[in-house]
Amino acid sequence: MRKSQKNLKKANLTIVILPYLFIPKGYNIDGLVLKPSFQNIIDKEEPLVKKQLLRIATFFRYARNKQVNAWSYHCTYLKNKENWFVLRNQLNRLTTILRYSKLSEPRANVLFSHFDYFVFEINDLHLDDTSEFQYYEGLLNGENTIGFHIHKESVENPFSFHYEISPLVLDDLDNDKYLRGLYFSQGSSNDPEDKKILRAIEWFNRSFASTKEVDQADAIIYLESAFEALFKTDREGIKAQVQSGLIQFLGETNELIDWINQFWKLRCAIVHGDAELKPFFFQHKKGSKGHRHHVVMGRKIFVRCLDAFLQVRASTHTRDIHEELISNEVRIKEARRILQKKSANNLKEVFHLISGLKQDETSMSKKDTVAFGKLFLPFVVKDLQDKSENEIVEAIEKILKWSGSKYGDLALVYSEAFTKYQGFYFSNSYSISNPIPIETSFLRNAGYTFLDFAIWRLLTFFD
Repeated sequence: MRKSQKNLKKANLTIVILPYLFIPKGYNIDGLVLKPSFQNIIDKEEPLVKKQLLRIATFFRYARNKQVNAWSYHCTYLKNKENWFVLRNQLNRLTTILRYSKLSEPRANVLFSHFDYFVFEINDLHLDDTSEFQYYEGLLNGENTIGFHIHKESVENPFSFHYEISPLVLDDLDNDKYLRGLYFSQGSSNDPEDKKILRAIEWFNRSFASTKEVDQADAIIYLESAFEALFKTDREGIKAQVQSGLIQFLGETNELIDWINQFWKLRCAIVHGDAELKPFFFQHKKGSKGHRHHVVMGRKIFVRCLDAFLQVRASTHTRDIHEELISNEVRIKEARRILQKKSANNLKEVFHLISGLKQDETSMSKKDTVAFGKLFLPFVVKDLQDKSENEIVEAIEKILKWSGSKYGDLALVYSEAFTKYQGFYFSNSYSISNPIPIETSFLRNAGYTFLDFAIWRLLTFFD
């Protein structure tokens, strides 16, 4: 990650380290590049990054208080709070899904803390090599600040657990079903359903912190919160909604109903501070002893429900229905609002909205189509100029300069530009050997869709 001195003054180097998670192949997800701590990879970093990275790695200890020697990291430059919130949301989303993916495997031998991450913002004091004392602040999982002191190259207060933890190796993330089903789902991180699922698995994950850090009563509360987040609607009657959801995905049996009732009674006893807690083991009506721990069963039931939920969502392709319920008029109004605010961080949302334009409804007028083209197409022109596609640029600039009154004539100008852009789009948008940035891919898809849509809309009978 090379930055000029001019850029360094505008942004602070920020290092993210996952001290107990090792991804040997590295991983790039939506611009978040996680790299392994191989010496040959670290040596390729610029001197500033390399020095700070190796220093920060000394803060962490694992089994028998040994310094970690296999970890993963991400380096970036942050200019403002908005950049920070984007980074934190990316990290939380990825680590939550990865944590769930492994914790949901009963025999995975994985700890909650394996997926902890620390964020360090490097400032001018850290660059002072003459000082014998330096102080670093690491933000644990985007929430809690932990301080580290270095005195004469010795770490005064290394971070270690009161229990042994060895680094976890993840070597095949490309085939992780939960990354495919959640991070790369057809929805976006702003979808209510997506947020609901992510929140549910966050609560599920927290139930595993009880192994060493929290007691079993907390695990019950976390699991109940996971079920509630997954199944609860705005209506009253939380237990009834959870029960209905469980029956919907798992089927109705007397045993399942009994388990729900016993689990809920235990949960209420914990929450309301009853002097005598209900048993932590499920007891069959015809039995005399409990035989299944509620935490173990709760986790297993939640995993089955979420798997069923994701399978249904993947098989029915309901996203297309939700997309159709958003009119072209509303899409363009929202896209125009974002573009007029000139918010670079929301451009992907704009391109997503444009890519969803449908050629089967005329809610957006011809006049609005023309106006929006003059607002959006300069982004397409800039991409084409960077690729020296001057012939296509000239064709699109004819659209931007058009000032006539006959929409049919403008449709012909759009048609000429679309024909030329079509060849560029299909030859430059999908390259395995030389993949393009995801933002560029979104832009080109939006450009292709809008040019095609504008031709159709300008030629339709209705104004």
